Amino acid sequence: MPADAPPRLLHLGCGLIAPPEWHNVDGSWGAWFAQHRKLRRFLETLHVLPKETSNTPWPANIQVFDLRHQLPFPDNSFDACFSSHLIEHLFRNDALALLKEIHRVLKPGGACRTLVPDFRAMVEEYVGQRTLGVWYQKEQSASDDDPARRFMVRLHARVETAPRGWRQKFYSGFGDFQTHKWMYDGPSLVKLMTDAGFTDCREMALHQSAIPHIDKVEMPSRVDNGAGVIAEGTKS
Repeated sequence: MPADAPPRLLHLGCGLIAPPEWHNVDGSWGAWFAQHRKLRRFLETLHVLPKETSNTPWPANIQVFDLRHQLPFPDNSFDACFSSHLIEHLFRNDALALLKEIHRVLKPGGACRTLVPDFRAMVEEYVGQRTLGVWYQKEQSASDDDPARRFMVRLHARVETAPRGWRQKFYSGFGDFQTHKWMYDGPSLVKLMTDAGFTDCREMALHQSAIPHIDKVEMPSRVDNGAGVIAEGTKS
């Protein structure tokens, strides 16, 4: 690669945040249906998908890929990789496998930066030791007087109401990706990344990174006031 070439940056689980400086990948059904409009509209007419699905502004520069599989990139392809609120949607073994895949596709010296919901902060909020930030306020009103229910909402391991009919059939195939499978605090996230082969893993503050354009993918609302915890490590 020429010395003046821009760094290759990989953004996994990008959702609606897909800046052009990053190679953006998402495996959600929302991203998939955004690229299969006729099927999406058909499912909306059956009330399997809500009509507002069509109004979701999915960017066009997203590669849709199931992140539970081997990444479709050669070894030593990228200078850095970032994910936000992604690996908690995978079982821990699958999250470890994904991090090992990230390690494979990073160049030597490349950085892996991972942001997840902070399990420690959720527990502290549950026992009354802190108040979580803006990211969680939308969940607050329904459970103001029920800390256990609010804690379950924070964990996002299950939805409160089971889908019925066509929705049940649809979400049995796709909806499971929306729930959390395993939660992390700072030390457990560092341990997971270390187990995947990264060195010098440590907790980091918002935008505390040498990765270029990190501010374009790392959203303050997902970090501030206990919303999330960040760890970063290097491929030796």
